Amino acid sequence: MQISAKISHFHGVGIPFEVCEMPITATPNDVLVRVSLATICGSDLHTVSGRRGAETPCVLGHEIVGTIAAPTRRRSATGETLHEGDRITWSMTACCGTCDYCVNRNLPQKCETMFKYGHARNAGDSILSGGFASHILLRPGTAIYRLPDAVTDKEAVPINCALTTVVNGLETIGLQAGETAVIHGAGMLGIYAACYLREKGYRCVAVVDTNAGRLEIAKRFGATHTFNPNDKSVAEIDTALKELTNGRGADLGVEVSGATIGIPNLITWLGIGGRCLTLGYVYPNADISVDAHQIVTKCIVLRGVHNYHHTSLGHALGFVAETRTRYPFGELIGKTYPLSDINTAFVDAMNQEALRIAISS
Repeated sequence: MQISAKISHFHGVGIPFEVCEMPITATPNDVLVRVSLATICGSDLHTVSGRRGAETPCVLGHEIVGTIAAPTRRRSATGETLHEGDRITWSMTACCGTCDYCVNRNLPQKCETMFKYGHARNAGDSILSGGFASHILLRPGTAIYRLPDAVTDKEAVPINCALTTVVNGLETIGLQAGETAVIHGAGMLGIYAACYLREKGYRCVAVVDTNAGRLEIAKRFGATHTFNPNDKSVAEIDTALKELTNGRGADLGVEVSGATIGIPNLITWLGIGGRCLTLGYVYPNADISVDAHQIVTKCIVLRGVHNYHHTSLGHALGFVAETRTRYPFGELIGKTYPLSDINTAFVDAMNQEALRIAISS
């Protein structure tokens, strides 16, 4: 099957996106997807601003949902036959399934030949691999999941990055019902973390951010307490958290802000035996200064998690399907722009007034 796909090429910092068309040939061994919706993630903003590098030209975008656009022999992650017309989401990375990271270390997201959608140069085997386009080709080693009919595109589109990263990270660090958590950052990951922890039985979920509007959103998504560092000092937040925990401090800290003060503050707020998960430093040279004495004397576990194990996508999708009537997931997506207006969409996203800006082809 041959089609003409519309794509948006990113050529480098300060250069407008170029929207153009290119011919694509797909066989039944491929999974050709018609992109329904894609959202601008924080890492896309890091790339466009030059905070992180990218080989150009590339098609950005990795938070994507779409519909299978041609017959395929490939199967879903759960072994089901895939059909033309199926609404799907898929893992952000593709892995080989045979290397040391895939087989022995349980880190397929760090596969020796790992491929990451929306992060590769648009050439050769990596052609048509980003979401800011009309179509995308899914590679072997990609975990594909059908979307439940009840889950809308807006509810589903950030799942394969933001929510699944949170789910994988939280399950990796370990959860315990009845604990107290403090989340540093009320962006998309922080909002998802708040509702996930509450659904897992966390008694107290505190969210810290300087954006008052986002703190209000956090309250709608499970936050029991919110703190704005513009209004309260680190010491005052520490005192408040100790008052909530009989003087002990928080059990779990979750860094999803990418701010270099995140980990130092969380280590201050954690109690003895606390655990600190960091997910937000997805750009290089994120240097932090930590009082390591606190890590040692408090017996704190500090764990970084990048990307996610592909099975976590199934768990995340199930979480949204089960809780969508309790949390307005679709409202986390702001304005939707046509692909032809991608440059305007990125200007809007850079303003960070909305948690996510969407692009529809």
